[in-house]
Amino acid sequence: MSEAADYSIDPQMAQAMERMVKIVEEEGLPPLPLEPSPPESRARMEAERSWWNQDLPEMADVREEHIEGPNGPIRVRLLYPNVPRPAPVLVYFHGGGWVVGSLETHHRAMRYLALQTGCAVVAVDYRLAPEHKFPTPLQDCVAAIEHVRDNGADWGLDAARIAVGGDSAGANLALGSALALRDKGDSPIRSLTLFYGCFDRDLEEESHTMFGDGSFGLSTASMRWYWNHYLRDDADAANPLACPLKADLAGLPPTQLYPAGLDPLRDDSIHMHERMKAAGVPVEYKLYPGVCHAFINLTRMVDQAHELIDDAAAAIRRNLGLS
Repeated sequence: MSEAADYSIDPQMAQAMERMVKIVEEEGLPPLPLEPSPPESRARMEAERSWWNQDLPEMADVREEHIEGPNGPIRVRLLYPNVPRPAPVLVYFHGGGWVVGSLETHHRAMRYLALQTGCAVVAVDYRLAPEHKFPTPLQDCVAAIEHVRDNGADWGLDAARIAVGGDSAGANLALGSALALRDKGDSPIRSLTLFYGCFDRDLEEESHTMFGDGSFGLSTASMRWYWNHYLRDDADAANPLACPLKADLAGLPPTQLYPAGLDPLRDDSIHMHERMKAAGVPVEYKLYPGVCHAFINLTRMVDQAHELIDDAAAAIRRNLGLS
């Protein structure tokens, strides 16, 4: 399914990709093995993302807490902008293919989300695969949302104004959490924000053919590696909480879908948009041309990263009744 005629790369995106190469050289990072281990991949992402998470915008307060979940304690980081409390809240799940990524790799973007939304961001350090396969990471995410709903007042949070969001695998977990809580009949989510999410294990879409060779960062081969680490078996791939393009989407809260134009996962958001509209979900959709997967983390160089955050923040504020 063709989304746009112009597939040229945004000049700032091209400069950011050149900067990524320079970071590898400056840090003296060795080439990754053909099939790196999860620990090797995690260490590499932390090193590559460090520069992108410098020069952080100021917060009124930043602190860490632990909550109890079904699989043990879950670390969360609370980012408070300078707003009255109890503050509206955005529960956020970082990307990284369920295998890599952390609160550190996405820290700058989450600070900007807090500033622009006027929400306290609760960033969730959910357990990673393959040590913790589906459904464990999803259970951590659901537990975090439920904790904010039931105990948010203890942290100066307004449990009546809860938004949930995530990028890439974090968008998958955000949507899976919304489906799980809808099915339980007690969802507190008033806004759902999904940045360039992966919503099915099917890797045969046109966007994979066009952008999946690794020239634009994320590759189809990497996505296959991530899915293989996350899912236990083929039965999990049929579970709508793992692959939400297979889900009954009716009854979800107002949702925003934000794909990147040069992303192998682009078509996941296109199809999710179609499915949500058909299910009667109030859904907004905007594609960002010329940028690659994970561009929300490139706020130091790419204007469209700020545009993405501003667009999402405006929608979240509307959905929470803040503007």
